Amino acid sequence: MPTPPAPGSDRARLAVKLREIRAATGMSGNQFAKELRWPQSRVSKIETAAQFPTGEDILAWLAAADARGDEEAVTELLKRARVESVSFRQEFRKSGGAGAVQRSVRELEHQAERVATFQPSMLPGLLQTPGFMRKLLALPSGPAQMGNASGDEIEQMVAARIERQALLYQSNRNLPLVIGEAALWVRVGDLETQLGQLDRLQSLAGLRTVDLRILPFAKATPIAPLHGFRIFDAESVVVETFTGEHLVLDPDEISLYEQLFRRLYDQAVSGAEAARLIQNVSRRLTTENPAG
Repeated sequence: MPTPPAPGSDRARLAVKLREIRAATGMSGNQFAKELRWPQSRVSKIETAAQFPTGEDILAWLAAADARGDEEAVTELLKRARVESVSFRQEFRKSGGAGAVQRSVRELEHQAERVATFQPSMLPGLLQTPGFMRKLLALPSGPAQMGNASGDEIEQMVAARIERQALLYQSNRNLPLVIGEAALWVRVGDLETQLGQLDRLQSLAGLRTVDLRILPFAKATPIAPLHGFRIFDAESVVVETFTGEHLVLDPDEISLYEQLFRRLYDQAVSGAEAARLIQNVSRRLTTENPAG
């Protein structure tokens, strides 16, 4: 489910506006739901921003409240609320700092039944070794410089990310992961760190609970690999940038991301074939860099 909106955000304002429109009718939430022929829980979720409304939902809401005069204002709010941007620098300043950000990601993953992940050239956090994490987070693009995170906060991020990886071993989880072959080659830290990371990937590719797939260079890419993304239960999409994240909530856009992920998933290799690909990269790295 989507993260709770920040107070004053466009998503929060949209929920408040819709609640005000419903309240102005004099109908209770239950009565309004009957008017719409919806479950009462759906009205409640929309009014508390736990569920993001579609354009059709908005039109039905305004019609049921006889408030078509509010259509322009509500539509503008909906447009702005479809994508929320979160700054890491701002989030790290809050109570708990960088560690709290990672713990919130863990909470999102635990709440979702399915989290689909695509990364064209970087390994997702769920697959990283502690050594790889530390090297990655220490880069100039990492939280130390981009978000002013302290050394202690970095260690909290590593600890929280390791805790998140327990999901990989739960058979009731649906966690499809698709990575581009480039992610196997992008070197973070020394050769030993990279080879250790590839060994871990090889072991994960053989686990029954892990649905890890790799899109090889040998195959034509089915989409333009502009950026990675994660889909949470077809309810939200998270796109990470250097400085923050974009939370996509528009159902139509989420559907497009689902279609893109399906193309990637179908084209990628898994199981023994993925393990052989990882082995080949590891072997070539060792051969071409014998001194590390």
